[in-house]
Amino acid sequence: MEVNSVVNDVYQMLKDDHKNVKGLLNETLENDDPSKFPKIRRELEAHMLGEEKYLYPAIRKDETFLVLEGYEEHELSKKLLYEMDKLDKNDEHWMPKMKVLQEIIEHHIDEEENELFPKAKEILSKDQERHIMGQIRREKTLHVKSYL
Repeated sequence: MEVNSVVNDVYQMLKDDHKNVKGLLNETLENDDPSKFPKIRRELEAHMLGEEKYLYPAIRKDETFLVLEGYEEHELSKKLLYEMDKLDKNDEHWMPKMKVLQEIIEHHIDEEENELFPKAKEILSKDQERHIMGQIRREKTLHVKSYL
């Protein structure tokens, strides 16, 4: 029996990231306040990097389409993040871009949590999952430090 699923389960760790980002996106849109954008960008970039470097390659052979779709959704998200970063936060296009980012992210999260993660659980051993979780945690720590 696992004492703390947050610590010992890669999927729960990623779901916690998803919940955090969804909350930040909702807060930004509900309050019409772009001040959380740097945190949103940092959180999303670190999360996507971890998935792209460690989780996706581990299951790509068995779940090629879902993994490639995940990469494409990440690319669209990165493109929007880049555009929003360069755009003045008072520009009339900024909040609509945030709304589109939210829609892409929510769709992506739904697919990962309901399709990709269950399939990954069938493909990966518990040791592989723990290894991937450790790699993602290290990557996120390094990525966050790069912003400091």
